[in-house]
Amino acid sequence: MHVTTHVPSVPQIANDDAVDPGLRQVIDRAKVTKSPPPAWYRTMGQNPEVAKAFAGYWDMLHRGGTVSHEIKELARIQIAQMVGCEFCARQTSPLAASITEEQKMSCALPNWEHPDPRTRAALHYARTLTLDDGRDTEVYAELKKFYSYAEIIELSAFFCLTAGGNQMAKSWSIEPHGEAPAIPENAMSIHGSAERQSALKSSHLA
Repeated sequence: MHVTTHVPSVPQIANDDAVDPGLRQVIDRAKVTKSPPPAWYRTMGQNPEVAKAFAGYWDMLHRGGTVSHEIKELARIQIAQMVGCEFCARQTSPLAASITEEQKMSCALPNWEHPDPRTRAALHYARTLTLDDGRDTEVYAELKKFYSYAEIIELSAFFCLTAGGNQMAKSWSIEPHGEAPAIPENAMSIHGSAERQSALKSSHLA
């Protein structure tokens, strides 16, 4: 029986190759924080300075700031599903234990809404910023009810960093995706509607 070996576009460095003490610290910390996991930083470790700078900025936006970590983590999962990154969608921050499995698998569905209005406003903003250009008037009117301009900047920076990171992870093909999908079939997508995605898959197989 032939077994296909996964070959990433950018390989991960071995643990012993992380000679930079700062990079080792970043990788070890990722074992605890888990979003993103060590595999992400071992891939970025091909350029230790970039990996360390990214880790500092990511920690400040994702686990720092004034907006709830749970809100940003749920938005991160939503963005991963919309971008179509299985690697990122499978991650879960242990600091966001209040997020349910139902929320994780529903947050990118077109008709799903979070019951908390503050969380809902942030998720609406993450959607339009990822799928469009983020200038939706109604979304901003809703956003300003719950967030200061400083917090909108915080959310904007985190959402855009998340979307870009998802694209990098997809491009690098960090890990194989053999397990059950972490992205619901009808999730909103940067690739268009579920019908269009199905048609694209069919055309690729033809």
